Amino acid sequence: MTVSVRSITLMAIFIALNMILSRICSVHIPFEGVESIRIGFGTLPLVLSGILLGARLGFLAGLIGDVLGFILAPSGIFLPTFTIAAGLHGFLAGIIAGGGNYKDCLRWRMYLAIAVSQILVAMILVPCLLQWHFGIPFWVTLPARLITQGILIPIYCMLIYAVVDRLKFCYREQSVGSSQ
Repeated sequence: MTVSVRSITLMAIFIALNMILSRICSVHIPFEGVESIRIGFGTLPLVLSGILLGARLGFLAGLIGDVLGFILAPSGIFLPTFTIAAGLHGFLAGIIAGGGNYKDCLRWRMYLAIAVSQILVAMILVPCLLQWHFGIPFWVTLPARLITQGILIPIYCMLIYAVVDRLKFCYREQSVGSSQ
């Protein structure tokens, strides 16, 4: 599989946005000295990378973003399971939204991709990993995660739809301009 320069550039932008939004522009809530809940828009670029670039590049963006974010701004110990969880945001969104074919992606598929990736990873997988690694009970963090995701999922849907809709418009304009 060859990856275009455009895809690599977009992936780099999404990785940088992920690192900034996850590490700097988010609220971290600790439980017994361990960051158990992070409220912010850090996964937004990962989900967007999955929708725009496909599942493989979305997964890779999550992996690279998490590793580079840990190297540049470490918080706690490095656990590869959380890196895989970060990659799953992009992977699941890419699989459900149509594998990087955002020009033909329907709105409901985009919304479904966002909701499923957030529910499976942020609400189920990450609390299970916190319980497995640190002994934080799943049910302790679930109420806060339900509230957080209940707010973030609609916001993610609006923001990602606006970006994808604008990209579709730019693609149409570019196609019309190049055919003349």
